[in-house]
Amino acid sequence: MTTTLSTCLACCHRHRAAKTASSSSTSSSSTSSSQVLAARHFRTRKSDSVFSRRVVRATPPAEEDLSAKEILEQVKEKKNNNNNRRQADSTDFMATFLTRRFGLKGGLAWLGLLTFGVVSEQLKTRRETREEKENTKAVAEEKRITVKMNESTSYEELVKGGGEYVQQGFLCGANVTVRDLDANETVFDTRKTNRPIGFVYSKTRPPPVLPYDVNESFSDERYVMRNGSRRVFTTTSGEDGLTFKDGSYVKPNANVEIDFEFTKVSIPPS
Repeated sequence: MTTTLSTCLACCHRHRAAKTASSSSTSSSSTSSSQVLAARHFRTRKSDSVFSRRVVRATPPAEEDLSAKEILEQVKEKKNNNNNRRQADSTDFMATFLTRRFGLKGGLAWLGLLTFGVVSEQLKTRRETREEKENTKAVAEEKRITVKMNESTSYEELVKGGGEYVQQGFLCGANVTVRDLDANETVFDTRKTNRPIGFVYSKTRPPPVLPYDVNESFSDERYVMRNGSRRVFTTTSGEDGLTFKDGSYVKPNANVEIDFEFTKVSIPPS
């Protein structure tokens, strides 16, 4: 009886020990699993925080968004202003029309026509220059005639010009030599300085180096002059005298001799 009781007690102790061991193992396994889950949760939260930081950093601030929008609006306004501006027209309406109507062939045809016009104009100018030189002839000394214009003015033609006739508003260039006969000295001479005078011809407003009646004779039908003409005038300096660019001066009503030669007579540019 005693043996049976001790055996039962030993079995109970072993059962309790086994139960205690199983419960401790279960608790340790649950503890380890909870730790693993906690670690995973921590890593997940950490990665989420890093990602959120990256997103926040990549996202521009509100002020930057506003400035970018303002810049875009300014660019759009500039584009609209440029579009509203008047488009420059072609300098040659005919070329634009022909190119649009007939393509490249039409434009090339118009270009050829313009080239022909330019070349023909150059040929015409060269022909006129050649004819001017051919028609400009010096008058022999024995054939020179003194032409009296009025009581105080007369001239002798040394060279008969063959170029353009002198007309109102034409551009003129000339070599001039002025001698004061009373003082017997040369007051003004462009041939020495090689600097011809230039002026726009006006019948009523002579250049300062010429008396009124001499200037008026250039376009007078009776005494008209052409480019290349050269005459020696004997006249007076007039009531106002003659003034020159170099500061020299001829007193009023002095007897003077003016050697005048046209070197250029041309139509003014339009």
